Amino acid sequence: MKKLPILFCLILLLGFAACKTTEANYKAAYEAAREKQLTGDSLIDFGLTDQQCPRNMVFGPDTLPVRTEYIGYTKGGGADSDKSVVKRFCVVVGRFKQVFNAKSMRERLMSSGYGNALVLHNNMKEYYVVANTSDNPHTASLMLDSVRADGSLVLKAPYPYILQPGHLARKR
Repeated sequence: MKKLPILFCLILLLGFAACKTTEANYKAAYEAAREKQLTGDSLIDFGLTDQQCPRNMVFGPDTLPVRTEYIGYTKGGGADSDKSVVKRFCVVVGRFKQVFNAKSMRERLMSSGYGNALVLHNNMKEYYVVANTSDNPHTASLMLDSVRADGSLVLKAPYPYILQPGHLARKR
């Protein structure tokens, strides 16, 4: 009877020893993940689902990374009192789940010279920080290039991109 628990412990100990991870296993897993990250260039890795990824759209001579989504006007975000400030092409520089973080980024943008910065939200209460808006795709392209070239803004991919409010995207 005493041999059964000893035998069970011995089998358990051998099982754990067989599953021992090694530095080589860790390194191989790291290299595989790193390779996937380098070649994956999917924006899903940046917290965006496939439906949220910007698509390249052609507007005459300009090609812009555009997402179309129905938006709401965030209270205290710059567009709640005058909805006409939101135009067809919005240059998005950040997305947050907390309105406080979005408003903080808007304040930093405004102090850096982006006086038309706005905070908009979608139906899932994700808050978008918009540096500027335009009705003209060429002007939007120039604004996008300007934001990309601004060294004071530290933006991670996929930002900046163009957000087209759904209610304005239908208008031509």
